[in-house]
Amino acid sequence: MFSKQLIKSSKKKKNFYENYTWIIFLLMWILPIFDIRFGILGLVSMSMAVILSIFSKGKPHCAYFCPRGGGLQKILTRFSMGYKTPKFITNKITRYGFTLLLTVKVVSGIVKSQNIYQLGSAMYMGFVATSILAITMGILMKPRVYCGELCHAGNIAGLINQIKTKNK
Repeated sequence: MFSKQLIKSSKKKKNFYENYTWIIFLLMWILPIFDIRFGILGLVSMSMAVILSIFSKGKPHCAYFCPRGGGLQKILTRFSMGYKTPKFITNKITRYGFTLLLTVKVVSGIVKSQNIYQLGSAMYMGFVATSILAITMGILMKPRVYCGELCHAGNIAGLINQIKTKNK
């Protein structure tokens, strides 16, 4: 009885967040055009994925709060062709290699930035590039295939959870 209510409650929450996170995804595209400092929203989103995974079970940011994931789900569901994901994308070497590459790129952008405008620009360019990849993959395969395979914030959150599970 209690578990059925919990599942029902979780589904309502998920639907609520999916119905609104796509708006944040669009704002993350649009706002930096007017003020590049809004590019930092991408860094905030990535950080939230890691922080939430440290203090909770699973990857709640990915499941409920991620603007890109919600945006891809909401917008691409109608357009997705549903082709099978190629094995080279699901390969752990590709997944963690891409995660390492993007993490180095983010850290490099943070270190090289001399002011908030440069930081916003670096984060926005990374957001746009990875979003174009995510949208392309979502159209060809499933809407959130990027999230499940290549998203570096999600992969880092997953690694944190694996470490937490092994240490229990």
